[in-house]
Formats: sequence, C-alpha cells, structure tokens
Amino acid sequence: MGMVTLTTDFGLADGYAGIMHGVVQSICPGVAVVDLTHQVAPQDVRSAAYLLYAAYPYFPADTVHCVVVDPGVGTSRRAIAVETPRGCFVAPDNGVLSYVLDREPVTAAVSLTNPGYHLSPVSRTFHGRDVFAPVAAHLACGVPLPDLGESVARLVTLSVPRISVRPGGGLGGVVIHVDRFGNLITSIGQLLWRGDDLSVRPAFSTAGGRGIGPWSSPFPASEARVRVGRRCIEGIQPAYGDGPAGELLALVGSIGHLEIAVVGGSAAQVLGAGVGAEVILEAKGL
Repeated sequence: MGMVTLTTDFGLADGYAGIMHGVVQSICPGVAVVDLTHQVAPQDVRSAAYLLYAAYPYFPADTVHCVVVDPGVGTSRRAIAVETPRGCFVAPDNGVLSYVLDREPVTAAVSLTNPGYHLSPVSRTFHGRDVFAPVAAHLACGVPLPDLGESVARLVTLSVPRISVRPGGGLGGVVIHVDRFGNLITSIGQLLWRGDDLSVRPAFSTAGGRGIGPWSSPFPASEARVRVGRRCIEGIQPAYGDGPAGELLALVGSIGHLEIAVVGGSAAQVLGAGVGAEVILEAKGL
C-alpha cells in the first residue's frame, strides 16, 4: 500500500478536499493521505506544477500524487496517470506535470478511460471526486497502471523555465513562484554550497540543451551579484535573516533555487515583481 498526496485549488472553505479524502479511504482503507496543499490559486496550473515539483522528491518512491487544478474539467481534455521512478502522478492532461516530467523519465502513461475505476455516475464538474481520487486510491492499493486505460505516448506540456548563459556573462532566469512570505523563487538552481562557495547544477534543462560552463565550478558566494529589475544585490546569503530588517537579499532556498527576499518583509511588494520577472546571476571571473 502506497501513500496518496492531494494537491488542488479547492481551498478549505468548501467540502471538496474532504470529500476526496473520503473517496480514497472508501476504496483503499487505511492508506496514508497527505494534503500537500489545497490553496493553489484558482485555475493556476503553472503554480501547481511548481508546488508539485518542489515537494515530490521528499516522498517515498511508491507515492501516488493526485493533482486536481483543472480549468478544463468536463471538456475533452484527457485525464491521465503517469508512472515514473519517483512515483505515480494522477492529473488532468493540461501541463500540470510539466516541471516534474522535465526531471523524471516517464516509464508508462495512460488515459483514464476505464470506467471500472471511477465512481458512477461521473459528474461533469467534479472529476477530483469521481475520477482522480478513485484512480489514485486504486493505484495505492496495487492496481497496475495499464488496467486504468489506454496507453498514451504524448502529454500536454507547458514551457519549462530554463536558465541560460548570457553572452556578456552571467546566468539568466525568471521568477517561477512567489510564496506566501513574498519571497521570489527563481529558475536559477540548483545552487550547491561548498563551504562559503557556490556552484550551479541545472534544475531544469538549460536553454538549447547547452551546458553552463564555469558555473558548475565553485565561485565565492560573497562576490556574486544578483540583478532583478533595476535593483542589484551584492552577495548570496545562506538564510533569510542574514541582514538588517528591511534589507533586500539573495539566498539559496530550501530546494536549492536562488531566491530574492526582504528581511522581515516581502520582496514581491518591495520590488513590484512576480512570476516571469527576469533575474540575472553574475559572479566575478565567470
């Protein structure tokens, strides 16, 4: 018996998330169900893609991740289940798995066309209850992926935020998530500490499939420079509190990505920046 995680934009004011719990437990009694989050902004598929990407490595490899951020519910969009070496993912085929599948190879994928593993009747407006939660429960209790439906070869994908080596030097990236503290999480990562120095191992595929050259070798974190908008931040810090209150700083976040923060405040508010804002990392000698 595996574990099931739930990621949705349902919020907690209504009973939708709790109903999914009930369906999973009815089909696979006793299975552990973890609410990853139900606070994804409504219909924000890209935000859900990031949150899943940040979380799934910390779960057992036999976990079933059920993701329901589904603006196309009830339309012709497919419902899918995807198997990887790091778990199974049950979701609408709308690109919500894009960030995970940029890092994990797909070993099998099916369209959820077998009604024997759905509730009946299936509502046109609540596939989280009637399709995705039942399928996740069946997978967690050992139903083989091929039993769930027809094999698919191509999945819908979003553009994945690359990092690029800039002609004049430096690494270019973008803000990919703003957390509830207003921290700006960027596509530049993963940054690896080596004493007081840093190196970069691309978290996503690099633009054009090219390498990042000298950035894979250690460089002094204190001599790095981060540019976002018209602001320039000197040095990269280990923690959010490494500066006086109100100071804008750059740091390495918990998943190894470059972040922009304000000590005791919100970088998003101070900079007026959000998802998609350009960020440049420079270092002396590189």
